[in-house]
Amino acid sequence: MKKHTQHFENMQMMCRYFESNSKLNKFYLPEFTISKKINDIIENEENSFDGIMKILELLAEIDNLEHPNDVHWFDYKLHVLSVLRQNGFSENE
Repeated sequence: MKKHTQHFENMQMMCRYFESNSKLNKFYLPEFTISKKINDIIENEENSFDGIMKILELLAEIDNLEHPNDVHWFDYKLHVLSVLRQNGFSENE
């Protein structure tokens, strides 16, 4: 997938933030785990459609988990959606 540097750099920074917080409070572990998986998909998936579908599944999965779901996660999701749009995703389809 295309990384679109600034969004992806912010996503990597946020993943490190979730990881750091998860070491102090396990409540952040789902955000770290999901953000790490999403970042790995963006970095390694060749097929944009497959990558987008995997990421959407992970975003749906975390909605069913207990996690802080605060402004940091909201910001992370905004960057994810920007990367998805730049890889051909449209929320209207």
